[in-house]
Amino acid sequence: MTDVYLIVDAGGTFLKSALLKKDGTICDASSSSVPSFSVGTEEEVKGAFNQVIEKSRTWCIANQANIRGIGISIPGPFDYHKGVSWMTHKYRCLYGIDFKKLILQSVCINPRISIWFVHDVNAVLAGERWKGIAKHYQNVAVVTLGTGLGFTFCKNGVIQCTEMGSPLKSIFRIPYRDGILEDYTAKRGIIRLFEGKLGYSSGQLTVKDIGQMADEGNRMAICTFQEVGQILSEALQSILIEEGISCLLFGGQISRSFIYMKDTLKKLSLKVPTLEFLSPVTSIDNAAFWGTLSMKPKDY
Repeated sequence: MTDVYLIVDAGGTFLKSALLKKDGTICDASSSSVPSFSVGTEEEVKGAFNQVIEKSRTWCIANQANIRGIGISIPGPFDYHKGVSWMTHKYRCLYGIDFKKLILQSVCINPRISIWFVHDVNAVLAGERWKGIAKHYQNVAVVTLGTGLGFTFCKNGVIQCTEMGSPLKSIFRIPYRDGILEDYTAKRGIIRLFEGKLGYSSGQLTVKDIGQMADEGNRMAICTFQEVGQILSEALQSILIEEGISCLLFGGQISRSFIYMKDTLKKLSLKVPTLEFLSPVTSIDNAAFWGTLSMKPKDY
């Protein structure tokens, strides 16, 4: 029997999962995605995790494999050491609940199985340090662009965390214009910036749509991402200097449009003396999987 690890990326919309071997290899045809019901009931969330684990067990039976442990990357607020969620914007139904016990109650699995939790942005950084382009750098920062704005960094190869395991510093609440930085650089902000250039609100557009329009040469879409790059460049400068960051990476679905932000973000290289490398992550899809596995308890 081959030992594998079930890694789950618990997002606001989907639970994305894959089975990985100890060396980080993602097992063929083991990936899946199911609705997370993050704004649903406790039973719905249990059901979603149950579905993920049952799919993985079916794969294991067919491929003579054994699930050695379960790693979950999930946003905060969350106590990553105790496995307790303190979120109110997502998974509100699980506020104050032991997530590990919930998973063990949801499905028929070995109650002694290892289950661990990692902040989703820390997982991306850890994955890039292990398997990606950040492996050659000691002071690395990662910005994730999606529904929200995430940030974490490591110094001398060590990810800097709070006592509960969250990133030590956040940037989403940095005051900016008439709101905060996240209002201009995450999903809702990018749509608002684009609609401002349009001169009206469509009510239908997604950031993916704007990205596709940019790919097709739409100047307003391209200018929107350039503006986001400029905003981030201005906001990140001081923290990158303060922490001596040499490698800056961008993850999250919106970073698929990094090419249009690149030129304005490159200005950071002129203003941050230590910054040597700036790029999207190696794999938007797999970095969090690799990182979550790399942060498993040493005994498993």
